[in-house]
Formats: sequence, structure tokens, C-alpha cells
Amino acid sequence: MKLLLTIVAAIAFMLTTTSAEAQNIILGEKVPDSRIRSWLMDLQPDAADYTCIIFYHSKSPRCQECLPKIKRIVNTYEGKLNLIILTKEDYSKAGVTLTEHLSDRVGVAFDDGGRTFIAYGVRFIPFCVIYDKKGYAVWCGHAKSFDEKTFDRILTYKRK
Repeated sequence: MKLLLTIVAAIAFMLTTTSAEAQNIILGEKVPDSRIRSWLMDLQPDAADYTCIIFYHSKSPRCQECLPKIKRIVNTYEGKLNLIILTKEDYSKAGVTLTEHLSDRVGVAFDDGGRTFIAYGVRFIPFCVIYDKKGYAVWCGHAKSFDEKTFDRILTYKRK
């Protein structure tokens, strides 16, 4: 029985330390600097109260599944949230498929040698980070879990 409890405790410890080290983002603290090599068609998104970075790969089905929902949220909260789709892919490979997502509130950025992915400690995609206009992280997680309710909570929290 003691051996079983020891094994369960060890597994629980490993799971919690692994998830705690999954990303380098601490809510309420400044996000790392982005190392953007270039912007698709030199178009950056308009300024907004909050920015959502989605770490992305154009061939990933999970990324492709999450992007329309996040774009819908960006459009719903016009002027409050913009979106940066950040990829490590080459401009020549991803540019064509990502052009359709460009708008005043959505930009596509190409990471400089994966440095932004490294600085943020990205371990999975699609990973999202939302930060305010001063650069402080207010939310991070799997893109699939970001929704209108989550963004409403972010807006409500900041108003207090």
C-alpha cells in the first residue's frame, strides 16, 4: 500500500512539474519580446487594448480548426482585441495559405529563427497568449480553450 501511494505521489508530482514548465508565461508579468523576421505583405494589425498571439503552423489541423473561432472573437470585440498569427514557417510556404486571414485586426508574422517560440517556451500548438497594451500577460493556454466568455472575464477583471 505504501509503495502504491509513493508511486501515485511521484506520478502526481511529475505531472504538476511538467505542466508548470510547459510555457514561460506568468500571468501579470511582461511577456517576452517577439523576434519577428517579417510581416506577411508588411501588414501589421491595428493597435488594440489586447493582443492575442497564436503560435501556429499552417499544416496543423488543430491550428486550422482554432483559427476561425479566434478570428470571430477578434471581430466581435472590434477595437478591443487584435490577433498575431505567428509561425516559424518560411514566408514562401505559409504566406499563400495565410494571406486569406489578413485584415485590419489580424496580422501574420514570421518568427526569426524560432526565437519567439523559444522565448515563450512554446511546447505545443496552437498556443495562445493574450497581453494588454502595456505588454502584461492576462491569459495563456490552448487556442481551443479561448472563447468569448474567457475574453469577457479578461475585460471585466481589468475594469475593477
